[in-house]
Amino acid sequence: GQTPLFPRIFGHEAGGIVESVGEGVTDLQPGDHVLPIFTGECGDCPHCHSEESNMCDLLRINTERGGMIHDGESRFSINGKPIHHFLGTSTFSEYTVVHSGQVAKINPDAPLDKVCIVSCGLSTGLGATLNVAKPKKGQSVAIF
Repeated sequence: GQTPLFPRIFGHEAGGIVESVGEGVTDLQPGDHVLPIFTGECGDCPHCHSEESNMCDLLRINTERGGMIHDGESRFSINGKPIHHFLGTSTFSEYTVVHSGQVAKINPDAPLDKVCIVSCGLSTGLGATLNVAKPKKGQSVAIF
């Protein structure tokens, strides 16, 4: 980002289990298995209702944001000093706090240590290949 925020908890790929939900969250409950999404979806803006974009007006990728959307405050601290969030996910931690629009509920039978790469690595590489490069049937491609 243009304004580096430190200290902060990095990370954006993970798999996890919802421990608790905040007030007003109705689509998730404790025990749900989820993948974090650093380009979340509020479900209300024009981009979220479009088939052409997933760049949500509220939850789009933002390296400048170091806290929660609704109040800008961090939910992490050490010795009383805030530690900033990263991409709304901060997954290099045992626990994290995210906006409900930044997780996708998954099948609880899916092994979290395997499906965690779906939250970015697989979806980004496969998405860019299929949606941008658009290889034709029978072509070979290399993804780096």
